[in-house]
Amino acid sequence: MQDCKDIKGKEYVLYYFLNWSKNRKLAETLTRLATYKHISAGESILEAGQRTNYICLVVSGLVRGFYIDEEGNDRTKCFSVPGDWCCSYNYLSDMPCPFYLEAEQDTVLAMFNIQDVDNIKEKFPILKTKIEELLAETMMKSEQRIYSFISMEAKDRYMLIMKEQPELIKTVKQEHIASYLGVTPSSLSRLKKICQHLPYDNYKALCRL
Repeated sequence: MQDCKDIKGKEYVLYYFLNWSKNRKLAETLTRLATYKHISAGESILEAGQRTNYICLVVSGLVRGFYIDEEGNDRTKCFSVPGDWCCSYNYLSDMPCPFYLEAEQDTVLAMFNIQDVDNIKEKFPILKTKIEELLAETMMKSEQRIYSFISMEAKDRYMLIMKEQPELIKTVKQEHIASYLGVTPSSLSRLKKICQHLPYDNYKALCRL
């Protein structure tokens, strides 16, 4: 993980916060707080068991979160694309992170020290509200993922990815897509053949969560 001076990254982050907060002064202040890191594909960002005082915005590339189960199997938790936040929200309770984060591709992150962000909340009261909205959105995504495993078959989970994040199918290692879906790589190959000829039926049900 290397420091980098990413001019385009700064422009991206400013645009992100302008769109997110609709407040130029807040957007400019948050952009100044960012430090930029370049992470090579396969490089670790955060290890299970570590504590962190940073939250990270993906500027470019792709980040994967995953667990290692008791048998040593890699279980993909999530993928974070540009515009997504990747971090462990365990910082809220000062608990160690239970999963790993690594760069699936060469990636640039905008990193924010949590204390620095907290320090400007008094000056920008809207920031507290926007962070709460971000946490609520994260919780909703987590609920949707739990719902998909309880109520949907693997083929429907695969078709959901095809509909919402088709770029993942093309860019992510197939074994990581398989573990994200909860199937083996060979089962994923069969799913791909089946799903080429199936309509997507469960998407509206998922969106009604």
